[in-house]
Amino acid sequence: MKRELIYSIASTVSLFVTAGTTQAELIAYWPFDEGMGEVASDVVGGFDGQITGGSWLMPGKEGAAAFAGTGADEINCGPQAVPQTEDLTLAWWMIDNHPEYGTIMDKSITGSGYGYNILVRGRGEDSPLRFRIGGWQSYGGWGEECRLPADAYNDGEWVHIVCTYDSVTDTASIYVNGSLPENGALNPKTGIAGDGGYCEGVNNVDAPLTIRGGEETFDGTLDEVAIWDHALTPEEVMTVYTSGPLGLEGGLPTFAITALDYSSDDHLLTLSWNSREGESYTVKYSRDLSNWDGDLDDGVAADAGDTTTRTFDLSGAQLEGADHVYFRIEEQP
Repeated sequence: MKRELIYSIASTVSLFVTAGTTQAELIAYWPFDEGMGEVASDVVGGFDGQITGGSWLMPGKEGAAAFAGTGADEINCGPQAVPQTEDLTLAWWMIDNHPEYGTIMDKSITGSGYGYNILVRGRGEDSPLRFRIGGWQSYGGWGEECRLPADAYNDGEWVHIVCTYDSVTDTASIYVNGSLPENGALNPKTGIAGDGGYCEGVNNVDAPLTIRGGEETFDGTLDEVAIWDHALTPEEVMTVYTSGPLGLEGGLPTFAITALDYSSDDHLLTLSWNSREGESYTVKYSRDLSNWDGDLDDGVAADAGDTTTRTFDLSGAQLEGADHVYFRIEEQP
């Protein structure tokens, strides 16, 4: 698999990650650090989301930016972001401003028994957030979703949510800020897709994944959305809450920018990244995250050892007037 990194340099010479590497079991991760444009980059699986409406909030809860919206604003990430197992974990930071029915994530089809939805509800309901497994309106499980208790979090404030589904125990759970707020038989919730359950599981390979939208709308802000193909343990959930989705990997991912320096005086950009001897890399740039025709170097041979460092002169790259410039490193196949 070709590995990619994308970095951005802003007019203020701030720099931030917007794409990365493939991690075992972590199948998708949208940091929402672009701060501009109509693409939300998945830095792990490459399941980039197409943005409709909404706005960028800078800085985000973690990193350079977050994504905010109301009404029909949404991000369509396509149907491929699915686990290869029957298990699932979803994690994200959010500010919930939604007064009525809403959907934070939707990967379901009405006529299918597979899929999932993350539902938010107004404060007049008995639960502000529900993890619904199965197809939309395709079974009799309404009212039996995994549900948070009414006082699990406050609207209008940043809160970290993790939803897990373990197919072996047929159990769904919702964590808030690293902890599990129990809610009787509804959190954790068992008897979902197993014997006597009311659906067929979380893995819908046909439905597109919609973040903040889909069947319903969502008024609020999202950041650091991630998907795993297994149910995280309580200890792993706490690690993700305190250290982010890549915290489970014990540090930097295997393919990452490790050092970066930019001088606005002489327009020199120096990048260092984790590399493998014998591999070659292409370094590209873009002003809009869509057109990547600009090459800084299409044949960077890896240095000896496990790190490669190169300096690039940006003075001839025709980048004058750009608010942001994005740099991508590709490991050549």
